[in-house]
Amino acid sequence: MFSVSTQPNYRHSGIEPKREPSSLVFSDATTSNRIGFRGTKAAAFLQQHNISLPDMTNHAIQMSNGLLVLRLSHTEFWLVDHSNLNTTTLSDLEKASDDTSNVTRLYCQHGVAMFVLSGTACPQMFAKVCAVDLQLDAFGRGSIAQTSVARVSSIVVRVPTADEQETCFYIFSDISSAGYLWHALDDAAAEF
Repeated sequence: MFSVSTQPNYRHSGIEPKREPSSLVFSDATTSNRIGFRGTKAAAFLQQHNISLPDMTNHAIQMSNGLLVLRLSHTEFWLVDHSNLNTTTLSDLEKASDDTSNVTRLYCQHGVAMFVLSGTACPQMFAKVCAVDLQLDAFGRGSIAQTSVARVSSIVVRVPTADEQETCFYIFSDISSAGYLWHALDDAAAEF
């Protein structure tokens, strides 16, 4: 069975790869590796394969190998490999899940766009397009909001970066709205 999630070099996104409209930096990371798992045994399955899990729902942790683990509910997890350094790990998990009952693989690679936003003005920019308070004191590192950004259903993650000075967010949304969301964020960032 062919798996697009194991072929990062063959992916393409129609959105410009990087934009610096102001003091904020936007990157389209839609082609980066990610995979999801859902099911009553998903947590145990991931732990058996040495994947660290966040203790709380709507929280993310960064593993030492760079893999970002999102816990979206008690039974749903996404693994994000923004730098494409863990392709083999994700491929092995994908194969192992085929033979595991009560674990369903999610195709978040195929239908979900991913943007990376960084810069100290990110929370102020989000205030223009999102009703959730994403100010740094209210939305700590590793926090996840499943919300609407510029009227597009989105998952917003404040990335738990190693650099304490860096402010970085990932946004995941339906790929069919990616072009619109990219332009809406660009417009919201213009004043910063």
